[in-house]
Amino acid sequence: MSSYALLLILLSAFFHAVWNGVVKHVQDRFCLLALAHVVMAVGLSPFLGWTAFEQVRSGPGILIPLAGAAFFFALYHFGVAGGYRSGDLSVIYPLTTMAPALVPLWGALFLRERLAAAGFAGIGLILLGAYIIQFQSASLSAILDPFKRFDRSVSFALGAAFFYSVGAVFDKAGIAHTDPLTWSYLLIFCMAILESVIATVMRMGYRSFIRNHWRGAAGMALILLASVLTYRYGLKVTEVSYATSVRQVNALFGVGLGIFIFRERLGGLRLAAAGIMVVGIVIIKTSG
Repeated sequence: MSSYALLLILLSAFFHAVWNGVVKHVQDRFCLLALAHVVMAVGLSPFLGWTAFEQVRSGPGILIPLAGAAFFFALYHFGVAGGYRSGDLSVIYPLTTMAPALVPLWGALFLRERLAAAGFAGIGLILLGAYIIQFQSASLSAILDPFKRFDRSVSFALGAAFFYSVGAVFDKAGIAHTDPLTWSYLLIFCMAILESVIATVMRMGYRSFIRNHWRGAAGMALILLASVLTYRYGLKVTEVSYATSVRQVNALFGVGLGIFIFRERLGGLRLAAAGIMVVGIVIIKTSG
């Protein structure tokens, strides 16, 4: 991997952790994500709208994976927002990044795909890290903590990881129909509609949020877009297996933000647990 590609992927991982940090420390989390997608869709439409329309018209087969990816990624954002209601960034964020490890696991369990021994070892490390990161103290007595406090925030985070893993399957199927930039725009556009509908139907005060916080949503949109574009352009100049593996350092960035910016406790333990998860994901990515 070249230094240029490495820089782009690391920047993408950092921006991904930053937007999670922002979501954690605002009140109307899902509304912010929904409106940020609306801002991105509106801003990109003059440049990519016609190309995307032509793509859908000439290849309607893209609609099924597009609908599936948008639906499950919207549920992923709903899970992320729910997890941050009561959970620390340094706990919830690494749990949501378990998603890349679940995709090969689904293939092994339901599609009879063979998973190498290293892959099983990677999954074991991810589960170990996800378990340790829920400890409430750095002591032997904390071993049973995850069973004692399997609260709503952890449930939302694990749900988010599950939904993302399913959305990633649709994402992979859809991107084969067009170029990454057009696909990204279509996905952003559909997610903007779907998340806005969810926020409205669930009576989250979405209309008043739009009136009062559109400037903040515009800033959030820039962070989200920076994460998407740096990753996509990084993919252009390096192998996908390298890019997806390196990007998993976002778990470490998320824990670092929680510890050093938001002063969350148990920093060393959570960094170690996130590191174990990152190693597990990298093993899975490079073993198959």
